[in-house]
Amino acid sequence: MKVRSAQYFPPFLLLLIFWFGSFSVFAQTEEWIEVYFNMPADHSMATPGNESNSEEDLIATLERIIDSAKVSVDVCLYDFEEKRIAHALVRAKERGARVRVITDDHNRTDGGEYDEVIWEILAEGSIISMDDDGDIYTPDGSIKDNNLVNSGSQMHNKFAIIDYLSPSPDDDYVWTGSTNMTYTGNYNTNHTIIIKDTDIAKVYTEEFEQMWGSDDEEPNPEHAGFHKNKVNVSQNIFDVGGTKVEVYFAPIDRDRKKPSVSDRLVKLIEEEAQHDINFQAFAITPGIPISRQMWTQTAEGQILLRGAIDRSFYSRYRSAGEIWGSPEARLGNRMILQANELRTLHHKIILLDVEHPDPNDIAVTVAGSYNFSMNAEMNNDENTLIIYSDEISNQFYQDFMGVISRAKEESFPPAPPLDTEKWYEIFSVSDGSRFEIEIAPGFGYSVRFLGVNVPSIYAGEDSAYYYSGAAAQYLQNLLEGKKVRLKGYQGGVPEARHNAFQAYVEINYDGNPVSLNKLLLEKGYGTTSAYYRQNTDSTAAFKKYEEVARSSKAGLWRNPDKTNSKTLRADEVDTGSPTNIMYPININTADEATLQLLPGIGPAYSKRIIEYRIENGGFGSIEEITNIRGIGPKILEKLRPIVTID
Repeated sequence: MKVRSAQYFPPFLLLLIFWFGSFSVFAQTEEWIEVYFNMPADHSMATPGNESNSEEDLIATLERIIDSAKVSVDVCLYDFEEKRIAHALVRAKERGARVRVITDDHNRTDGGEYDEVIWEILAEGSIISMDDDGDIYTPDGSIKDNNLVNSGSQMHNKFAIIDYLSPSPDDDYVWTGSTNMTYTGNYNTNHTIIIKDTDIAKVYTEEFEQMWGSDDEEPNPEHAGFHKNKVNVSQNIFDVGGTKVEVYFAPIDRDRKKPSVSDRLVKLIEEEAQHDINFQAFAITPGIPISRQMWTQTAEGQILLRGAIDRSFYSRYRSAGEIWGSPEARLGNRMILQANELRTLHHKIILLDVEHPDPNDIAVTVAGSYNFSMNAEMNNDENTLIIYSDEISNQFYQDFMGVISRAKEESFPPAPPLDTEKWYEIFSVSDGSRFEIEIAPGFGYSVRFLGVNVPSIYAGEDSAYYYSGAAAQYLQNLLEGKKVRLKGYQGGVPEARHNAFQAYVEINYDGNPVSLNKLLLEKGYGTTSAYYRQNTDSTAAFKKYEEVARSSKAGLWRNPDKTNSKTLRADEVDTGSPTNIMYPININTADEATLQLLPGIGPAYSKRIIEYRIENGGFGSIEEITNIRGIGPKILEKLRPIVTID
């Protein structure tokens, strides 16, 4: 859905345009805003004719707009792994467009093998890039090293400017939002925004060139400024085809002369929220002014407060007894929920008065890359849009209510695309009843065994089901170094329930496909299950496998009376290698030997982890582990599903 508005030209201006012979020299003929979402929305919330663009390929929204570029492309990306975008930039360069790329130093240098492919593509396409340390990466493969003032801050932007260098104002676009150009960007819950407006393209170019250090193709690190070393752009308030839009860039500058994004959002909430406040947040620090304003403004019960927070941060707030995880956050006019998304709820969105009953009131959307945290305000490069529009806000509201539906488990996240003929790498094994396949680098998705009930180590608190330790150990040993293929009913794509495929699993054993479901039953590591749709012949065969195991007293059938009974989890752990089946591992309490069983963590890293938590009183979040020297985003993504801080 686009919000469009054609420009009106009075007769005298039309005469001048006719006289000078170029309509586009003077003004844009059309200005508009488009928004896109990658997860299912609740379209029942759509106003007439305003259904949102949901379940979209968000990487493609940037790829398409780069492919439209004729004169110039500037991209500013926190993390850059998507080869589709790299190839699109090379195509633009081959068409003669000027292409400039800025990235984050931490992701650039710690990205590992996945990111290296990106820089090779850009180098072969003669594209220069620079990071927020001022390092310049040239097409010949050399690096011009610089050391700008960084202090651990992040260049966290995700934006692109298309054809601002063109003399025509009618082809200027800005692309932005919450979506990182990573392998997992399309699996995280995200949004993108495209704005066709010359003035907005201008200020995004101003922000870009402060970081680039020049207004031409070559960056100039001597004049480049990142983080607190930037001044405000020339304009913050715009009219996009009749829609008021505000644009702000973080962080605050050293002299505090730039507009504070935090201050602006606090004032916005105070002045604009008359009926409801809604937010979706990867993180929203409870003690910051934005959080305090939402909380106090809804204290009397007259204004609705609804929110969804990514599970990793929500659990932290709940454990710490912070407001967002407190019982009061789910009482009366307040409903703050833990998100239940396919992977990460990555939005940074505030919606004000989207359900307002006053026809004279206008709903407001806050979106962009700005996480609701002190780091975003004080340290990181971010961009924030404030859009005054009932139509745009309603589209964001449809996405919001889809997230709320999943948080309430009234609906469930869509499963990632699966190729039933592909052999997938094993991402992790944390329990005998399930494992994860690697859908994309850094993203594992759970698999359960269709037709087989394998006892689980996790039966609540410190209890486990009988024989679950042995089952987990067997599965881990069996899958080590192997690949698997999944199929569902009649060989189709497996059903996905509760964030897991229910599948017939084939293991690639020395080049031969072997049924893992069959092995588990034959060896006595599971019992038959009637849940989910199954092939009739498989159901009959599985009952025979179970009967054979029972007759031979294999596995759990040695003590059939204990089947499906619970025991202490510690009793189910093989004391020789307990952590192999005791994921998640608590990085706040584990010893060095235990930590070394995590992927990518050797003796040096385990020692640093323990030293860090002694010096800092433990980890406040899983993400904090990247403060350990040598542990970057890629290791973090491997660790995230199998570690905890609780």
